[in-house]
Amino acid sequence: MLESMKLSNDIEIVAPADAVWDVIGRRFDKIGDWATAVPSSVALPGSTTADEAPVAGRVCQTGIRMVPNVTEAIVAYDDSTRSLTYEATQKPRFLSVARNHWTVTPVDERRSMVSYDAEVTTRGVLGLLAGWWMLITLRRAGRQVLADLTHYVEHGVPSPRKQAQLERAARRGRHPTIHR
Repeated sequence: MLESMKLSNDIEIVAPADAVWDVIGRRFDKIGDWATAVPSSVALPGSTTADEAPVAGRVCQTGIRMVPNVTEAIVAYDDSTRSLTYEATQKPRFLSVARNHWTVTPVDERRSMVSYDAEVTTRGVLGLLAGWWMLITLRRAGRQVLADLTHYVEHGVPSPRKQAQLERAARRGRHPTIHR
């Protein structure tokens, strides 16, 4: 019993496509620096990279008790077209597929369109039960990631929401990275 869900979203950012791609593609492992949905992230250690990808993938801390960390491997990467696809490789048993494809397209010299297409396939009874919760959570997180990305690229600093998250972690004495 498999249940497949697809999510897509896009946003126009006031920044050149290359500047946006630098954050999404070339610094793929640094999402924890700017995305509130990912409290911290590190490069996936010791793996072969896909195509010309700068890293093989990343390990993201999620802040969700049921799934505290997610490992994502880049399966396709094209610097010239500013596109990448990654998949969750270490995921809960109720997930069969968790894949995301991002593209950055220039609108003009100073604006870019960022798009993502996500596919999540759940399995089993737990997957069926968790599916609707995941859809709602992923939809909200996707909007938040795009808003955080826009702020980071347009202003050069994390969003106020992400800055507050980093400050809370610092006050609690938690280093904002994942320890291997």
